[in-house]
Amino acid sequence: MTGHALTFALVGLVVMVWPWSLVPAFLLAATDRGPVKVAAYAAGYVLALAVVMILAATLLPPGPRAKSTGHLVAWVELVVGFLLALFVLVLWIRRRRHEPTTPKWLSALDRVGVVAAFLLGLWVPNYALVTVAVAELTLLELHGPEAVGAAVLWVLVATLGVVAPLVVLAMAGAKAEAMQRSWREWLVKHSSTIISVVLGTVSVVLIVKGGMSV
Repeated sequence: MTGHALTFALVGLVVMVWPWSLVPAFLLAATDRGPVKVAAYAAGYVLALAVVMILAATLLPPGPRAKSTGHLVAWVELVVGFLLALFVLVLWIRRRRHEPTTPKWLSALDRVGVVAAFLLGLWVPNYALVTVAVAELTLLELHGPEAVGAAVLWVLVATLGVVAPLVVLAMAGAKAEAMQRSWREWLVKHSSTIISVVLGTVSVVLIVKGGMSV
């Protein structure tokens, strides 16, 4: 159970710092009506994660029945782990061959409206990692309010990254715009490295954990 809890927590932390979720939040914060757009984006992001995790906590059976699926979960973890490792390898090769550039869809965020920002928040969560978190939640053997509480706590941790721009804008005052711009440039420049590190860590954990359970 301790292994499942650690994996559950680790996945939440990885989702919290997932660059492809963080970068849009900081980019939106630097546009016109930035705080409103970031709030809409964060609302969509929180809603997406909350619906998936709370439904998992309330509908998926814990305990012995969940344990019967442990072999399948182990194979899923192995497959996801190897796929993540392959993705990291491809990303590393591409980074060596090409200079980092801002993806076109990120540049287009300057023209995104409030409704579109909300829909983007629904779309950007890393649902592959969320699926791993759901599997680990069912294996924690929590019931009723305990399972829902664990799901809510996971969502709160996983969404800290996307609400960070709102906190910064509220506390930085007149300096917020310059700070957001510098963070945006840094995130875009180093997003591939961040992704490689966090996904590499997760892939190792999943491969080792899944291999020991098969």
